[in-house]
Amino acid sequence: MWSEKYRPASIDEMIGDPKEREKLLSWLKKWKRGAKAVLIVGPPGTGKTTTVHLAAKKMGLNLVELNASDVRTKDKLSKAIGEVTESESLTGARSLIFLDEVDGLAGRSDYGAVDFIREAVRKTENPIVMAANDPESDEVKKLGSVTTRIEFGRMQSSAIAARLREIATKEKIDAGEGELSAIAEAANGDVRAAVNFLQTGAPAAKDIELTRKESIDAFFDAPDQRSAQKALRAYPGPPRDKLRDLFVSVVRARVLEERRAAALEALSQADIIMGEIVRGKDWRLLRYVDALLAADLWRALGDGGARYTLDAVPWLLQLRIWNDSKKLKDIGSLAGRRLWTSQRGFLTRDMPYVLLLAGEPSFREAFARGLGLEENYSEFLIKEAARSARSHP
Repeated sequence: MWSEKYRPASIDEMIGDPKEREKLLSWLKKWKRGAKAVLIVGPPGTGKTTTVHLAAKKMGLNLVELNASDVRTKDKLSKAIGEVTESESLTGARSLIFLDEVDGLAGRSDYGAVDFIREAVRKTENPIVMAANDPESDEVKKLGSVTTRIEFGRMQSSAIAARLREIATKEKIDAGEGELSAIAEAANGDVRAAVNFLQTGAPAAKDIELTRKESIDAFFDAPDQRSAQKALRAYPGPPRDKLRDLFVSVVRARVLEERRAAALEALSQADIIMGEIVRGKDWRLLRYVDALLAADLWRALGDGGARYTLDAVPWLLQLRIWNDSKKLKDIGSLAGRRLWTSQRGFLTRDMPYVLLLAGEPSFREAFARGLGLEENYSEFLIKEAARSARSHP
């Protein structure tokens, strides 16, 4: 991806107002044990993560990075960074501990994580920096007493357009100033989105709207990735309906199972992103869904092998099969790693017994907590335990 290819190599190469980056560097130079952590807040694509990486590089610090939404319990955090907070490295060099997306800690899986972070800030031997997209989230507010906030604003469109011009020149793309300005405006201050738009083909004007059949068929028939994304943008219905129509088309396509599996995996990833967008109500991120589908789904089946299909199977039944299979896959993956076995091995050998035991609330709660499962997975276990009980009276 060009967003990675053209990521700045030093903090001095970053675009936009440098004052917030200078605040971070100044804090790092003055940091001492007992000082507050830094919490960087701002919308996606404003350079939060890149700034931390390049600041650590400039200061000669070892970067220890975790995505807080992936390591969401006290035990997991302690295992991942506990030792780093308590001592310097074997060479005597300092580390910079970076916890990204701390606003993703909210929810059932957050067992003592915020309390652990607050205590770690007070005792750490190394500076801690955190980042969050949502400054108003409950978890960000809970960390307020131990953090100094630095706010990253959206980039100016003029600065983004200038950056796009540099990339277009290097990639030998014939793009006019008007087109680059339109892309920069459409990105709404998100540099990463603007670069992705440039690479995948962002609209300078509103696309012509097609029918659902025309849009889906044009996607699968597209000669290249840009055309595939353009076809998706012309879809007339809600994003969820777009995923549904693509899913039905893939399931009914007469293609090799290996290709169907790759296509369903791409749809699964898009559905996960869609779920995050809906939960966070960050509708601006919807543009990434079409880009992902054009990159992965089109690559798997973009040769006319699938067509728009009106399926006779009720959609709610299809949706249950799809969502439940994803939950089983997630549970199998998490439990397999804990038990040093494969996902398939756990699902075939152990999952039947888990479902029989999941009717007992104490077991179900312990199992869900042990794997860090969200509440909807517990509801799934309850439902499947009832079915298993009926099958094994």
